[in-house]
Amino acid sequence: MQGKREAEEEEGKRSEEGEKTAEELLLVGEKFLGEGRYEEAIEIYKEIVRKEPIRPTLAKVCNDCGVAYASLEQYEMAKGFFNAALNLSRYLMDEGISACYNLALLYQTTGEAEKAEQYFKRGEMIKQEHKRRDEEAERVFGAEV
Repeated sequence: MQGKREAEEEEGKRSEEGEKTAEELLLVGEKFLGEGRYEEAIEIYKEIVRKEPIRPTLAKVCNDCGVAYASLEQYEMAKGFFNAALNLSRYLMDEGISACYNLALLYQTTGEAEKAEQYFKRGEMIKQEHKRRDEEAERVFGAEV
């Protein structure tokens, strides 16, 4: 199993050979997603997964792929990808807040209000923890200055 640094170096080598890296493809997938080209975004995300990207990229891909499937009203597929993103939440910049909110919206759309509330609350808890940590860091670093 490769370490993160080795994986990043390998991605760099592939890029030099003319093939897009997983991270470069992620930008393409995000563009397609933003343009409403959901099927094309999904194909890009599948290609990224085949490249065995570093975990932060994989976590983002799972969440974005869930958004694409939800937009196509393929809710079971979307749930699977959002849950995969939550399983990788420690690699997400927001630690899974967006995946929680996406699941809450999905469950609300499918009429599962109880589950929607559960994921909304989970997202809010993570958000509050972020706020608490930010305030603590500000207090600590502010005292040192």
